[in-house]
Amino acid sequence: MRASPCYIIGALALLIPGCAYYDHFDDRIGRYDIATAQSRDSMILTNIIRASHAEPMSFVQLGQISGTTAGMAQVGLPSLILGPQVTAATSALTHTVQNESIFGANPAAGGSGYIGNSANISGSTSFQVTPAESKDFYLGFLREVDPFVLQLFIHQGIAREILFYLFTDKLIVVEDGKTEELRNDPLDQQNFPKFQNFVHLAMEYGLSSEPVPVRGGAGFDAKKSPLLSSEVTTGGVLLRPGKSTVMTEYQLCFEKRYMSAMAPPASNAPMCGGHTRSVEDHTVSFKDHQGALVKLQVVPRSAFAIFQYLGRIVAAGEAGRITLVSPDAIGQPPLQDEFLFVVTSGLAGPCYLAVDYEGLYYCVPAEGAANTKRILGLLVQLMALNTSIEDIAITPNVRVIP
Repeated sequence: MRASPCYIIGALALLIPGCAYYDHFDDRIGRYDIATAQSRDSMILTNIIRASHAEPMSFVQLGQISGTTAGMAQVGLPSLILGPQVTAATSALTHTVQNESIFGANPAAGGSGYIGNSANISGSTSFQVTPAESKDFYLGFLREVDPFVLQLFIHQGIAREILFYLFTDKLIVVEDGKTEELRNDPLDQQNFPKFQNFVHLAMEYGLSSEPVPVRGGAGFDAKKSPLLSSEVTTGGVLLRPGKSTVMTEYQLCFEKRYMSAMAPPASNAPMCGGHTRSVEDHTVSFKDHQGALVKLQVVPRSAFAIFQYLGRIVAAGEAGRITLVSPDAIGQPPLQDEFLFVVTSGLAGPCYLAVDYEGLYYCVPAEGAANTKRILGLLVQLMALNTSIEDIAITPNVRVIP
């Protein structure tokens, strides 16, 4: 049975509304989130690689991201005259044009006999990139990491062994009247094993940090406080600079809950929770396994120096890899990882993050590099702790139209 033309036109009328375009912005938000994280992590890794080449680093901040999408569809139907008396009711010219009308896209606009149909979808993305290299940014970036920041990351669950390697520049050891300086340099084959021995002792003896109250006066500078705020809180009480109040500082101490059964029961000072302030900053004392009293001063490094340290590890390749020993740092499958920081170069393979720099391919392996991924996230937070909204300078706009 032959279908009536009226039924055909009715069916087309029902199908045409199905050409509408719906923008699922939730999917786009997810894509923007992933792209933003990748660009941020790539900036961190690229600067570590720059440090491995002894090249200057460069930091930018990704600001506001906005995207627009527009969809438009145009459907044209030919002008048809239907019925048994078409020839009689129309002129010969009209009847000829009607027979030559084509329902479809017109590749050559304006061609005779074509009815225009089109569908257009356009999108654009704009974002703001802000150079982060201001005076205030570098004042924070070059500031030594203090025990307060150590405590922040310990509370996040990051292994103390990882933090000790990242935050410690060198140790000054006083034992039996002799002073020895041990740098945290994995390429120093003579002294680095001694440094590692003290890291293992710090893990065994439960080295951590704690807040201690100190008296603040009119000269108190909130910008130098660990909280980087114009108002400091301690014990739930709001403290404002310029008044004689009690503020909180942090010191290194030995925490009982972190101590192993092999740790000596006494002579460790200061103990966390003892409300005793250490006489010297970043200094603790303890007895080693031979019973000798040791005074240990921990000299911290800055966030800038951490980039340099990781760059040195990357430049050394396998020779610079640091093997971890604490169960908290090594972890359990599927996140088990025994190395501090791993970036391969010149090798293809599944990568969590990859950067092509000066003709070399650098890769953070997708599997077996859990600590490396944690450190990338730690560096992002560490930079944010040292950056305030006042650091944002000129904001050039970049517009990308695919």
